[in-house]
Amino acid sequence: MRGFTLIEISIIILIITILTSISLKFTVFSGDTLYLKNFVYRLASNINLLKDFSLGRRVIVINGVQNKACGYGLLMTPSSYYAYAYVTSSPIECDFIALLDPQAFRPSSPLLYLHTNGDIRELPIEPLQIKDNFQSNSLNYFRISLNSPNCSDNLFSLYSQIALIYYNPYGDILLLEGGSWNNLLSFDWDNIYLCFRRGNEEIYLRINRSGQALLQNF
Repeated sequence: MRGFTLIEISIIILIITILTSISLKFTVFSGDTLYLKNFVYRLASNINLLKDFSLGRRVIVINGVQNKACGYGLLMTPSSYYAYAYVTSSPIECDFIALLDPQAFRPSSPLLYLHTNGDIRELPIEPLQIKDNFQSNSLNYFRISLNSPNCSDNLFSLYSQIALIYYNPYGDILLLEGGSWNNLLSFDWDNIYLCFRRGNEEIYLRINRSGQALLQNF
């Protein structure tokens, strides 16, 4: 049995070095990739949960008064989001309120925070509250667009906060800008794009007219 020659050993060392470099390269970016995918997966799950909540009729008693839960919102900024509920004692149906007065669905005091188990309360329970923070900076971003999957026309460049609302009884959608709280969706809108970047990883969520949040890569 002959031994390895110096050339063969050198080739083996070279191959190991190349494979190690490739492995380290992917390891460097895996943290960003894992963080981004986990964040967006949780967000998509929470958005779909809001839609599910909006399909059911619920009665919330506040100060002894019965209120119906009309809408379930997600107030978003470039670095965070949290969920809330809009309740009212009005006899008007929720979809008519959305048509006649969409600003009523804006987040307003006293805020009623929403939880993953469907609980609605003024004092949130931290482990169950629907909320999250996004670590954004000049290289990492969270953007919103109505026109493009790359969010080149970022709505956060115009508004510091935006509320996405699903309202009863059919899970229809409002998208309110955080200024005058007008609805940004036209009658013929197609998609809402939520775009994210972390390191070299880019992902976007597409919310279609049926209200489903679909995860897609660029």
